[in-house]
Parts: sequence; C-alpha cells; structure tokens
Amino acid sequence: MDNIGIVFGCFIPFHKGHESLVKRALDENDRMIIAVCGYQEDRGKDFLPFTVRHKLVKEMFRDNPRVTVALIDDKKIGLDGTFTHENWVAWGKELFSSAGIAPDSAHFNWYTGEPSYVEKLGPIYPDHTFNLVDRTIVQVSGTEIRENPMDLSDDINVVFRNYLLKTGKLEEDPMNPIIDSLLETDLYKFSMGQAIYHNFPDYTTTWTFRCRNKDVKFTPEMVEEIKRQIYLYCDLNFTEDELNYLAGIKWIKKSYVDFLRLWHPRYEDFTITTDAECGLSIETNGTWLNTSMYEIPTLAIVNEVYFRMNYDYEELMESFEQKLDEKIALLTDGTYKIGAFSEFGLRRRLSAEAQELAVLKLKEAKLDGTGSKFVGTSNVLLAKRHNVTPVGTMAHEWIMCVGQGNHKHNPAYSNWYALDYWVKEYGILNGTALTDAITTDCFLRDFQLTFSTLFSGVRHDSGDPIEWGEKMIKHYESLGIDPATKTLLFSDSLDFKRANDINAHFAGRARVAFGIGTYISNDTKVPALNIVMKTTACNGQDVAKVSDVEGKGMCKNPDYVDYLQRCINWRMENEEQSTC
Repeated sequence: MDNIGIVFGCFIPFHKGHESLVKRALDENDRMIIAVCGYQEDRGKDFLPFTVRHKLVKEMFRDNPRVTVALIDDKKIGLDGTFTHENWVAWGKELFSSAGIAPDSAHFNWYTGEPSYVEKLGPIYPDHTFNLVDRTIVQVSGTEIRENPMDLSDDINVVFRNYLLKTGKLEEDPMNPIIDSLLETDLYKFSMGQAIYHNFPDYTTTWTFRCRNKDVKFTPEMVEEIKRQIYLYCDLNFTEDELNYLAGIKWIKKSYVDFLRLWHPRYEDFTITTDAECGLSIETNGTWLNTSMYEIPTLAIVNEVYFRMNYDYEELMESFEQKLDEKIALLTDGTYKIGAFSEFGLRRRLSAEAQELAVLKLKEAKLDGTGSKFVGTSNVLLAKRHNVTPVGTMAHEWIMCVGQGNHKHNPAYSNWYALDYWVKEYGILNGTALTDAITTDCFLRDFQLTFSTLFSGVRHDSGDPIEWGEKMIKHYESLGIDPATKTLLFSDSLDFKRANDINAHFAGRARVAFGIGTYISNDTKVPALNIVMKTTACNGQDVAKVSDVEGKGMCKNPDYVDYLQRCINWRMENEEQSTC
C-alpha cells in the first residue's frame, strides 16, 4: 500500500515554512496531496485571491507527477467558519474528492504545525498518521508577510513572489485592483456571450482600442499600470455566488452558466504597447467568446488609471459628487421628467467608486411622483450588490460578427442574420434590437412583421433621436402594430435635459426608456475620455459599422467600408421590400 502525504493550507502566500513541510512529505512518502483551502472573499482576496493561489500551487508542481493539488472551496461546501465536527467531516470529504483519492486507499501521513488541526482531524481519520511539525524550525509567519511583503519577500516561494512582483503587490502603495469581479461588466456581454457560446463558439475576433480625444496622452507609467490592472483582471474567476446570481436571470441558461464556471480571461490574448498617437495601443485577438468579454473591463481600467494618475483624484470625486447631487435634484424637484432610465456608464466611468456612488444615490433618490423612475444599471456587479435591475440589450458587435463574420453572407443582410439567431436563442425574451449597425433604414428592411412583433422594442444609438423615433413609430404603424406597446430605448450621448425633451415628445405614443452613461458616471470639472474598443475583424476578415452618422466606425480597411456601403446601397435601391 502506498504512503501518501498530505499538506494543506490557505497559502497566503506559500512560504519557506510550507516548502519545508512539502519537502518532508515528499521525502517520507511515495506521493502527496497539497490542498489549497479558502474561498474567493477570504482574507487573501486583496493580496492573493483564492483561485490565484490554487493556480500558482498547480504551477509550482506541474512537472512533479508525485504531487496532486486539491482545491477546497469553503463556500462551495457550505462551511461557515465555525469548524464544528460536522464541518471538518465535510472539509475532509472535499479534500479527498478533489484529489480523486479515497481516504482508505493508502496509508496517509498528515503534516501540520497546528495542534488543533490534529485534535479535530484525528478522530475523523483514526487510521491515518498525524505529524505535528515544530514551527520554530522554520520561523516564518504568513500574517507578517502579508503585513510587510516587501521586507519579507525572500521568505515567499519564488512562483508566488514572481506573481506578486508582476501585480505590483511588492511595491509601496500599489493601486488597488480596479476590476475585482467578473460580474463587473455590462449585462449585454452575458446575453451576447450566451448566444455566441451556443451558436458561434469557433468564431475569432480582433478588437482595437481607440482614444478619440486629440489632446489626451497616456504616459509610459500609465501604460504599465494598465498592463498590471489587466493582468490582475485576468486572474479572476467567477464565484459560485456570482454564478447563482446569473442563473437567476430568466433568460440565462444552465449550459452557459456551466461554461462560465470554467471560463476566465487570458492575458495572452492582449497586446498592449505605447505605439499609438495617444501613447496607448491595445488590441485583443482570440475567440469571440473570450475577446467580447474583455471590452468593458478594459475600458473601465483605462479610464480609472488615467484619471487617478493624471489628476488629483480626490478633487475629481468631490466635483463628481457635487454635480451628481445637483442633477439628481433636478429630477426630485420635477424640473426634468425623463420617465424610466438606467445607468449605462461602466465603460466611461470616472472610477468604480464613482459609479457605485451614482447607482446608490439614484436608487435612494425620492423619485415617486416626479415623472422619473430609476430602473437599474448595466453593471451586473452593482445590480447584484445593490438589488437593482441589471439592464442590457445587444451591441453592434453582434450584428457585425453574425452578419459579416460568415464570408458567404451578403453583409447588407447582417441585421436579418443577427435578429434570426437572437430569436432562436431567446424567443420573445431579452428582445431589444439595435438599429444602426448598418444604418437604420437598412435595418428596417429586415425588421418586418415577424421580428417587429417578437422584439419588445428597439434601441437608438446614433443620429437625431426625434427623427429616429418618428421613423420607428411610422414603421410599427405601417405593420399594424400599436407603437404604444413597444419600447423606444435611447442611449446616445444623453443628459437629463435631452432625455426630458425626448420623453415629452413621445409621451403617450410609445414606451420610452433611457440608458444614460457618461453624464451619470463621469461628469467632473475635467473632460471625460472618449474611448472605445471595437471589433475590427472576425474570422480573419474586416468587419465594419456604418451607423446613422459619420465618425462612429473604426474599420482598419477603408476598401471594406466602401464595399459594405455599396452592398447596402444596392440592396436599398434594387430590392423589393417585404412585409413578412
């Protein structure tokens, strides 16, 4: 019968004391189990998150066939921190289950420096041997390392130390992680992600960053911090609590939640350099499933790094809160009546702190009877945290990649393909169609009776909002559909005054709603950044957006834009219009 050693711990960080335990276990046994313990929100979350520790320990021993690395997630098995006998039994079962080894299949030798662990585990496994190690032989304290990591870095295992160096944790006063949850993205990334997973899992895309502000320059120091923040983001995994939240959204399917349980961002998909006029170039390449998810967190990181490193951040927050209070007062006193509206500002926000403050203040604002109603936010993490509705539709990438990613398709029919796949995925749920990916007029050629009936509404994102709304109402009426049963969602460059005017114009004629971004999440005494990250290729071919106004597209190949425009023009000029 084999001898199997067991070493377990939270490893925050893995240090010389742990190395000594592992060496002894390997010397005295045929093979061994190293169990990484904890949960995502444990005491290591800001220094070495649970999933990162597991990944690093696996990396340490990936070339050693004698070592099995197990994972014990306290929250997954319902432990509450009380360490009762029942909890220790559950903990032990999870250890052996994760390792794939039965507790009676070998002779087991446990190694620990804590007498209480021996007292608790001994009665559960009476046939196992427990070795109480003298902790004074290697005098290292994980607590002391966490409190003073720079001075005690030599006590940290080299794999863990390299990670801490790369993420700035061994620097003095590093910037906190900007994105600390994979839920911190816009809802439509999950609605599109599910449809991509089920229908286009092998599609590949390229995404390209652009700063439209001509006077903005990113310093090399900013670029390095952006790299570090994206590296930290790529270490995240979904927690079970987060996945349970997503599973509770009516149109999210179990198969997609199971996929997300395994998914995490890949830093290898990013290329980040200073090779751009603004000083920052970012491009991502990989599967559409991956790269689509990077857009919103990347933009949030770029924004916050820029404003924290380029200005007095506390002064910006002070001006932000002052302006926020002033504009909310214009809603509570009835100056503006904007109907139903949501906060859509994650990609352009001043900071995570600022966006959360805005959501909280809007939620708590006394808007009953004022003609305005705060519905929720596109930020799924904030929606979960503050019990408001997560709000989202679809983005241009969906129409561009579905319609133009298959090179056999005529791109002038991009909307038909995109809407058809959306209905196959969601039926009548989650149905707000985006109209301006290849002009609204071309969209309406495909948005005939079937789609106009199935989709609950449409979203405006370019061009004159009044003209667009009138066009949509006329279109619904031409199909015999009462526009008062449909939603017109406006989301282009809005403030409260503009929303008030649009709401008043269409009152009683359609359901009007607003998604308001930068005006809510980044209105300070300095100009906001106008940054975007757009799909520029799909399956190795250019893709483009031809919206209702010039200047919103960013295809790298003008010849492809010309081809797409000619396809649209030919269709509009030569095709007989259907009403089906």
